[in-house]
Amino acid sequence: MVKRSIFRKLLVTMVGLIIALLMLLTFIQIEFQKDVFEKELEKRITLMKGRLIDRGQILSDNLSGQVKNGIASVNLSLVADQLRNAVQENKELRYIILMQASGRAYIHTLKPQLEMEVLSEKEDLFAAGQKAATVNEYVSNGESFMEFIMPIQVSARPWGVLRLGFSLDLLNQEIVNSREESISQIGEMITRLLITAAIFILIGACIVLFVSERLSRPLMHLTQLANELAQGNFAVSDNVKKIHPDGEIGALTTAFSQMARNLKISYDKLEEYSRTLEQKVINRTSELAEARDQAIAADKSKSEFLSMMSHEIRTPMNAIIGMTRLALQTDLTAKQQDYLTKVQISSRALLGIINDILDFSKIEAGKLELETIAFNLDDVLNDLFSLMGDKAEEKGLKIRFITADDVPSDLIGDPLRLGQVLLNLVNNAVKFTSQGGDVDIKIALAEGAEQAKRADQIRLEFSVKDTGIGLTTEQIGGLFQSFNQADKSTTRKYGGTGLGLAICKRMVDMMGGAITVNSEIGQGSTFIFTAIFGQPYEVSQKYSASHDAFRGVKALVVDSDETSRNALCLHLESLFFQVTSVSTGEQAIQLLENACAEDPYRLVLMDWNLPKMDGISVARHIKNSLEIVCIPHIIIVTTHSREDVVHVQRSKDLNLDGFLAKPVHASALFSAVVEAFNQNDFDEYPPSRVRRPGAGNEKLHQIKGAKLLLVEDNHINQQIAKETLEQEGFEVSIASDGRAAVQKIRTCYFDAVLMDLEMPIMDGYEATRIIRSEAQFSDLPIIAMTAHAMNDVREKCLHIGMNGYVTKPIDVDELLANLIDLIKPELRKTPASCLAKASQQRTALLPECLPGIDIQQGLKNVVGNERLLHDLLLKFHQGFSDAQIRVDAFLQAGDVDSALRFLHAMKGVAANLAMSELKVCIEALEQTLNKPWEYGPELLTDFASAQSRVLESVGQLRSSNGCNGVA
Repeated sequence: MVKRSIFRKLLVTMVGLIIALLMLLTFIQIEFQKDVFEKELEKRITLMKGRLIDRGQILSDNLSGQVKNGIASVNLSLVADQLRNAVQENKELRYIILMQASGRAYIHTLKPQLEMEVLSEKEDLFAAGQKAATVNEYVSNGESFMEFIMPIQVSARPWGVLRLGFSLDLLNQEIVNSREESISQIGEMITRLLITAAIFILIGACIVLFVSERLSRPLMHLTQLANELAQGNFAVSDNVKKIHPDGEIGALTTAFSQMARNLKISYDKLEEYSRTLEQKVINRTSELAEARDQAIAADKSKSEFLSMMSHEIRTPMNAIIGMTRLALQTDLTAKQQDYLTKVQISSRALLGIINDILDFSKIEAGKLELETIAFNLDDVLNDLFSLMGDKAEEKGLKIRFITADDVPSDLIGDPLRLGQVLLNLVNNAVKFTSQGGDVDIKIALAEGAEQAKRADQIRLEFSVKDTGIGLTTEQIGGLFQSFNQADKSTTRKYGGTGLGLAICKRMVDMMGGAITVNSEIGQGSTFIFTAIFGQPYEVSQKYSASHDAFRGVKALVVDSDETSRNALCLHLESLFFQVTSVSTGEQAIQLLENACAEDPYRLVLMDWNLPKMDGISVARHIKNSLEIVCIPHIIIVTTHSREDVVHVQRSKDLNLDGFLAKPVHASALFSAVVEAFNQNDFDEYPPSRVRRPGAGNEKLHQIKGAKLLLVEDNHINQQIAKETLEQEGFEVSIASDGRAAVQKIRTCYFDAVLMDLEMPIMDGYEATRIIRSEAQFSDLPIIAMTAHAMNDVREKCLHIGMNGYVTKPIDVDELLANLIDLIKPELRKTPASCLAKASQQRTALLPECLPGIDIQQGLKNVVGNERLLHDLLLKFHQGFSDAQIRVDAFLQAGDVDSALRFLHAMKGVAANLAMSELKVCIEALEQTLNKPWEYGPELLTDFASAQSRVLESVGQLRSSNGCNGVA
């Protein structure tokens, strides 16, 4: 049913239009008539006023003549009678006033009491000042007047004025009557117009009704047929009647009839198709179900295959890694140690690659997560060279690392993934480069890196350039697709799965960078990728202050490879050396012999593998030459291991000043140069030459003897800090927790407090709050000592009232700098125990090398005290020999918090004792335990392996010292 039919719409529209039109015309007519009536009324009012003025003017002229005669004859009584008679005879004349120029009224017909009085109303004043006949209209006491003012002159001199006041009430009443008559006429006119309009509306409505009915009848008929057609009655085409065959409605009827016939044909076809579609759907559904079952079976087979392959591959790999680790703990020659170390590194790298291949589905799903840990870029590059150096050497290739001077070594990111990307690219470069080619690895700041650097981030650009077979444009297009290689023959000739570059691209994307390639057939390829890394809160400035020490010092670089030679020159120039370079040993000898005695060469960087005369022979010649006035410091640059250099030096009785393993990095070069200028025998570690900014500093002497309270719960850390500070001349007391620290501070005087953060009973935060709450300790310096290096921890320490912050392992220089800044300088007595320890002689208690322990770094951490480091290692063995069992027990019991506290304490000790591998494993285990869903048993295995390596090394140390009778 149609809610609003066309009939109703037409009727309403047309009637509304007629009504609107008639109302508009009526309104216009009414407004026009009103305007006519108003204009007539105005004319009548004007006419009446004109008549009144004429009468007043005539009467004024007559009376003024009589007044003049009366005044001239001095007969004012006659004038008064005449004026009063005039007022009585004229109804419109209300009053007559004869007023002298001074304002005195002689005759006042309206108010006789004012006669002979001076009139002062504004109308009176106005009339007295008129010099000619004037008409003035005014209102007084609610009554309107029209006053005729006639000047009176006697003997040609002004005497006064004659004022005739006519009342306008009668005139106003006539105006009101005229206006009412006009309104009455307008109302009658409106009534007639409305009646006329209503008649026209009624007539128009009848006409519209008739027309609408004629138009809507066939349309309503078509609507009814359409409803029947919608209900499936396709026979309606036979019932269509052509009402207006020649008009638009007739055309519409014909089109409707044709549409009905076409719909019937389509419906018949659709019905036939529906009968066959059901069977087709059943068949197709069966096919899809079968395909789904096949896909599920294939996916299951894939998962089972990956699981089986994971087990089959990991089992021998774990055996290789484990046996290599055990072999490294036995007595080995230097070459065997080097071989097995590279086997271990390669095995771990291979296991990492296998894990990535087996987890490729995880990468595809976007579930691979990157670590965010602090690492050293030089370590990544050194591991890369260790893995690829021998392989490149077998093919006669030269691998060169070129790191820009402004690239920092300390970064925050995922070193494993970065190393994997570089390893893949360098491995491809070596694989596809023929005999005698070059592979260059360059690291520099990417464009726009300075802007990122200000936000504690830095974007680095890595490039791997080779002189290999190259690629075409078509091959580059599909290079980063999974399981794809440039050419099918590539797999047969060089091997590989074609998966490596795809994984590299995904990892580079995750590191916030992009990877590209530039290549030409036969000219080699250059792979370039960028990555974003964080930077530590405080970038080390350990050698910035020493740059000026080398300014202008002459240095000589001897290297046959131009790229390596240029890179070494750039590194030395960044240290402000005056650098000269040559390519052969003979040129170096000649240059040194011809050097000026007043400005000799002080440093020589010598490559081992020089043509004709190798670097060792050149160094021996220089050291023994009598023609060279000033023998320079010589540092050997080589791809050989440190043990090989040491062996050659001892066997040939050389006195080399240092050695650098390729690839050479700026930080390693700086350290080698500094050490060469401060000592001659790089093979042994001289504790007495440990360089500290605080040593010999006058400010340090001013605070010696200060009383320090060390708040630390770990006994090994207590011993390290206590003996280190006592060697520097401080008196140290120990508290094992925050509560004990607060009690000692209340009972004893201390110049400063060294506060650990995580301790049992009461932590460092709460202890500091209590100390600061007591007014007498508001100025007591408190320095945080913690293994946490995060910015938020530092800010929290400073916020609660601590004055300084140093991280573990403790940097003695940094700790002393804090103490110098915070302790008030004054004369104190140095404790006798400190003097006694300072006088003790160093005894060789430690071997040159202990697997898992960096002896030299450990000695630096304890200020060169070999006895202290020896005792601390033994205490570590005693206190943490069962660490794996204890951690495993905590995890089995579900006590993750206790496991984290134990690992945190162990990590601080490991850092102080330079057990870097164990410290890294503990950090990885801590991070994973904070994210339980990422925990894997292999992390605990790595931790156990690193711990076993350290314990076995310390065990060997105990056995060796026991045999020697060392307690």
